[in-house]
Amino acid sequence: MASTTIEARLAQLEAHVSRLQAEVERLRAESGKDWRRAVERFAGDEDLRSLLDDAQCLRESDRKTRNWHMQ
Repeated sequence: MASTTIEARLAQLEAHVSRLQAEVERLRAESGKDWRRAVERFAGDEDLRSLLDDAQCLRESDRKTRNWHMQ
């Protein structure tokens, strides 16, 4: 195995990470899928808000039930 300095290995790793980051950004831009777009799409949707509120109530109820059983 050829001996490589730490500095050279670090430079290779930095270049590789940079290429990976660029690829991720390219794919993200191509797909157009982004959590912010989903938030924007459903902003102000009262049906979704009602559904999320109901889900939150169920989660809180479940937590209380589980905590009661753990005591």
